[in-house]
Amino acid sequence: MNEPADAAALTNGYEALRAQATGQMPATTPRGLGLCLSAGLPAWMKAWAPLTPRPVPTVPAPAQATSSHAAREVVSLLTEMALACRQGSAA
Repeated sequence: MNEPADAAALTNGYEALRAQATGQMPATTPRGLGLCLSAGLPAWMKAWAPLTPRPVPTVPAPAQATSSHAAREVVSLLTEMALACRQGSAA
């Protein structure tokens, strides 16, 4: 468990488990009380690791700014295509 999110999730899970085991009202629904009671806390921690959410990798946003030259080229190309279609239908 190298991620801070994993440590926080493990801590929250442990606190919920401890609250249930001591008869208190847990803040979240605890998971694995039977496992903890039968196999111990290390087994519970090992089983908990795959259940912790992994951070979603961020994908960089595509470049949205195009150069004004490229934009003019696209407009010019589309204009030429539209005029060519119009001239072809008139012939």
